[in-house]
Amino acid sequence: MNQRLIKAVLAFFLLIQAVFSIAQDISSLLPSMDKLNGWKFIRGPEVYPGDKLFDLIDGGADIYFEYGFIQVVSADYSDPAQNITQAEIYEMTDAPSAYGIFSLMQQSPVWTNAYGQLAVVTNDYIAYWKGKYYVIISWNSRRDASSRSMETLAGMINENIKETGDYPGLISTFHATEPGKRAVFIEGNLALSNFYYFDYKDIFEISEAIACTPENHHRIIFRYPDASRALLVFSSAKQAMIANKRFTDVSMVYQGFTCKDNKGNLILVKQEDRFIIVLVSLKPGTALTPLMDEVVQKIESL
Repeated sequence: MNQRLIKAVLAFFLLIQAVFSIAQDISSLLPSMDKLNGWKFIRGPEVYPGDKLFDLIDGGADIYFEYGFIQVVSADYSDPAQNITQAEIYEMTDAPSAYGIFSLMQQSPVWTNAYGQLAVVTNDYIAYWKGKYYVIISWNSRRDASSRSMETLAGMINENIKETGDYPGLISTFHATEPGKRAVFIEGNLALSNFYYFDYKDIFEISEAIACTPENHHRIIFRYPDASRALLVFSSAKQAMIANKRFTDVSMVYQGFTCKDNKGNLILVKQEDRFIIVLVSLKPGTALTPLMDEVVQKIESL
């Protein structure tokens, strides 16, 4: 049974548990009114388990299910200055899945350790990962530019979530836990397509992958159960890319191939042991071969 199927089965049983026994527990992670003097609820708290997520998110909910979504609680708070702040707490199947959805949704901003285990703090929202939860605090209506309502809610929810969790194993394997690396954990083709689009089909038969954008190129590393499986997937993915009009100028190299995408970016793909490595240049003249050698050396040292 592959990892994605295991996660889907686990998500199903956790959802049943959430619906019948602990659905209200996630609401207890929100700050209560007795700790927020002069505040009030404008909407909610409302819990959305399973497919009810589509009632909260108008488009884009599918990616949460790919990562193993269980339930979310959402509420709008009004503070004494009548600023309205929205708080959402997403419960995923486990900590790696919660890290995954955080990493995908927050690819561009700077990551810090301000809240939870990893966080993004902007003028418009605060998002963070802690344990099996992905938390988003954002302005719904802001009247006082000096208001600290987002920070207040983010801090109190952070205190209410007692558990922490492990990074995805692949992130730890490549020593990519530092906030500055902004390493995205990928569990399916929807997530991959949100990072870099290859095909609507899952040509890499993804179980897990790590992706990042150091300097002027994308770096994606897929991991498989063993080298023979990686080689089979590599061969089928190569044929799929050759047949795809999005990719041109396919040329064979040692243990791999190069091509160009429809934007003229050079791509280098190689299979090494149980991994498939894809590098995509984002700037003309980027030398991908030494970058590939660097990744191969890391894999050989594992």
